[in-house]
Amino acid sequence: MVSNKYKAPAGAAGMAAGDKRQQRSERIRASPAGELKLQALKLWEDLRRGDLAADDRRTKMEQMMLLIRGRIKEITFKHDMSRVIQTCVKLGTDAQRSEIGTELRGAYVDLARSTYGKHIVMALLKYSNACRGEVVRAFHGQVRGTLRHREASAVLEECYAVYANSAQRWQLASELYGAELAVFKTDAAHNIDDVLAAAPHKRDAVVAGLLASLAPLLQKGTVQHSLVHRALADYLRLAPPEARQKMIEQMRELCVEVLHTRDGAHAAQLCIAHGTAKDRKAIAKSLRPYVQRVAREEHGHAVLVSLLDCMDDTVYAGKTLLAELAGSVAELAADQHGRRVLLYVLAGRHPQYVGSDALRIMQATDAARSVTSKKDAATRHRELTAHVAPALMRWVADTAPTSVFLPLPSQTVAEALVRCPPGADKQLAWDALLALVARPIGDDVHDGDKHVLLSPVASRVLSLCIRAEYSTPSSPDASLPPLPADNPAFGSDVLRVLAEDEDGLLLQAACAGAFPVRALMESPVTGTRTRELLRPHAKQIAAAFAAKPQRPRALPQIVELLA
Repeated sequence: MVSNKYKAPAGAAGMAAGDKRQQRSERIRASPAGELKLQALKLWEDLRRGDLAADDRRTKMEQMMLLIRGRIKEITFKHDMSRVIQTCVKLGTDAQRSEIGTELRGAYVDLARSTYGKHIVMALLKYSNACRGEVVRAFHGQVRGTLRHREASAVLEECYAVYANSAQRWQLASELYGAELAVFKTDAAHNIDDVLAAAPHKRDAVVAGLLASLAPLLQKGTVQHSLVHRALADYLRLAPPEARQKMIEQMRELCVEVLHTRDGAHAAQLCIAHGTAKDRKAIAKSLRPYVQRVAREEHGHAVLVSLLDCMDDTVYAGKTLLAELAGSVAELAADQHGRRVLLYVLAGRHPQYVGSDALRIMQATDAARSVTSKKDAATRHRELTAHVAPALMRWVADTAPTSVFLPLPSQTVAEALVRCPPGADKQLAWDALLALVARPIGDDVHDGDKHVLLSPVASRVLSLCIRAEYSTPSSPDASLPPLPADNPAFGSDVLRVLAEDEDGLLLQAACAGAFPVRALMESPVTGTRTRELLRPHAKQIAAAFAAKPQRPRALPQIVELLA
């Protein structure tokens, strides 16, 4: 079918494009400093080429600086020229960057408020060490207004969160703590605690100043910036109980927006610890659509841990939070931060699993939690574990041949096997691990990385399970419930598999210095039988020890236990 639409000849289209370029050039020429802009844009087209030789780029930069010197402030607020100046900052020398920064001195805040000019300030922050301090100081006295400005607030966030040092961050943040701290700045303090340590009587004024700064931001929902997160965390720490509760009621729907920074996560944790059961449910409901992503965030995972640590309604927690997490056990167990949520459910406040910063805040708010949360901690852990146990056991049963050899997932494998309530799924998971124990060692005696008895990671899982047959794994969290009474007979099962092997698997593992063999020998349940099986081969094991002085693993202890 032939289209009836008119098609312009190629030449006519080309002329139209040429006319547009001509019109644009005439429009630029007619604007203030028009000829300068045209020459700068022509140079810029060459300067920004990726294939330009270093010497040629240096020459072009010198030509550009000769052209724009003394008139940089005049031309920076336009879209095209903003990109020219950004390129000069990126590709210029330190001296050229300093020259650009000197000409723009006094205009940094105005540039930050400009749709195009803000990118020049961002470039100076990124590429010019000499100008960075001046840019940060330019915002002194402007912080509260800048936070409410759409363009400038992004520049202020970059200054505070990325480039400012501790003293500079406090100089900026102090303006949210009241008029006195905004005007009378000091280098002696780096946070509000330093200020109040020197002048405790200022506490009420600081709390009032924080509320005055935060109220308009909360009304507009402008809580995405790190400066605001710091102020929120300090307000929640310092405010009296009634004022704090009012802030929590405003914050409970916004916690999901602040938990991506350290201070924001701290503020959310304080809301959870000091809030009521209703507040916690509202926070959990707001997190539900994002819970899998939050669990994998550097700071967000700590908020989930705190929420699980405080919620009395474990049924609601199971439906809103743990049900979502159970669907991605494999991803969470392998994630640096996501695993911490699963491991908290299983092993509580173990410092090896829960991050030190999150643990410090949880311990600091224990007094508040004891008032706002009534459920016994051991009961809470038992109920939370029951929600995730089926998914964890299925994951272990399906992935044991790989997950038990990986450093991060293996932690979840070990704690799940030991602490999840028993059932058919748990026996299947344990049988999957026993199947790995029964595999022949073969050449693994020499490399030690492929067999579950010899791998440094997998053998740790197996040793923990063997010890769990007769004792609870050590943990500083005294609130954890005891291990399930009808757990599998971990050590006895491992010894049975090794003893029944016709190729002498137990002896091969002992000669290789396998740590699970040492655990079997130390166990009051399996120790006697293990030593009886190995004692006739004591000389062979001692010879293996003498032949491996560089990598004995557990051989010294095994030889000693046989003596």
